[in-house]
Amino acid sequence: MAVLIELLDILERGEVTDAKELSRLLPGKNCGMCGFKSCEDLAEHALTDPEIIKRCIHLIEHEIELAQPIRRMETPTWKDILDREYDFILDQFDDDPGPREHILLGNPANMEKLKIKKGDILFGRPAMGVGCPVTHCGVVMEEPDYFNGALVWCITGPMGARESGREIGFYHILAYEGMVIQSQRKIEYGRRYNFLPRYCMLQARHSGLINMMIKTEQGYRVRLEGISLG
Repeated sequence: MAVLIELLDILERGEVTDAKELSRLLPGKNCGMCGFKSCEDLAEHALTDPEIIKRCIHLIEHEIELAQPIRRMETPTWKDILDREYDFILDQFDDDPGPREHILLGNPANMEKLKIKKGDILFGRPAMGVGCPVTHCGVVMEEPDYFNGALVWCITGPMGARESGREIGFYHILAYEGMVIQSQRKIEYGRRYNFLPRYCMLQARHSGLINMMIKTEQGYRVRLEGISLG
């Protein structure tokens, strides 16, 4: 946050007037999370609108106030794309940029080889166990577990990965975390459910066992393990 404040002061005083010069003061990740193609593009716009520099998630880390997803609260059909019934919809957390997955790399040694760290943009396919045909792209949310070759990331779509993403290959989904706001069954600890992740591209039901649940004003915050598709 201190770096962000310093950059805002520099811009307000007009000490930097060149986009390339300003971009050298930015993290240089070119991740695209700010909505611009590169740090230099962000810098160019920040010269005329200093407040736009706040879009850089690497400057303000988790203090950023992300735009809240619009949740559609119409009554669900409770049927997936193949007409199979499911029990509830799994929504993402309000302060996350996308659905949260706990994953295990197909080759855990690649964790150290790639030197994966919090904030990295990655992509891979959950082919192991789940057999999902869709490549997932996302941002690492916590420092990785190098001992087990596991990490926590949020699925964010392909835009950031096209510019600066690194491939992790096949991986196994250990768990999902999210909110249960709409359900047609009572939510109970230790029970296996069929559920539909809100933003699943396949719109196919998943199965998982709830091994953590916390009741909140919105609904239930849950963690599901033993994930399967179909």
